[in-house]
Formats: sequence, structure tokens, C-alpha cells
Amino acid sequence: MPHWPPSWTPTRETYPPERQRQFLFANALYINALHAHRIGAMTLGELHGHLRVMCQNPLFRHYWDATRHHRASLDRSSDEAKLGRMMDRLDRELQEADTDEWWVVGEPPAE
Repeated sequence: MPHWPPSWTPTRETYPPERQRQFLFANALYINALHAHRIGAMTLGELHGHLRVMCQNPLFRHYWDATRHHRASLDRSSDEAKLGRMMDRLDRELQEADTDEWWVVGEPPAE
């Protein structure tokens, strides 16, 4: 198992080290998708589809729930907050869906 540099060690041990590593990886995946959208490598519709796939991972959904307080502190008009609300809607729609065909759940946002 890899060892994280001391500077990456959390100052508050909210989760066990293994879960913290998993959350760091989930965050990296999410941020990578956001940056791809921001630089124009991914449309908003493509980002929505990418996030829909990420939501199939229970660990990512746990990470998303665990970071809701951070998103609540964002300026509501910021791009990050808007995309976070899009992700919140998608997560909610996937949880409420009565179909196993997850790839059709959630209406992609208008570009």
C-alpha cells in the first residue's frame, strides 16, 4: 500500500486513511472532468454524461455526499456551484429512477 507524503496527511481524521485516499481519487476524477469542460474539451452535455457514469460508483456517490457542506459554501453564481447543482440533480434523479437503464436517466442541460 502506498504511503502518502506527510504534507498530504489530513489535519482532521474524519475518515480512515483508506477512505481518505479513495476520496482523493474521486475528487481527482471529478476535478479532471470539470477542467476538461472548462477548457472546452468536453461540452456541458458530455460532462453530464461523464458524471452520470461516475455516479454508478458507490464510492463516488459517498464522496459526493460527504462534500456537500463544501459545495454549500460556494458562491451560488460561480461555475463550480452551478455544476455542483447539476451534479446534485443528476445524483437525485439516479437515486429516484425506477429503471436499471441508468444511462437514460437525467436530462442533459442546455448548452
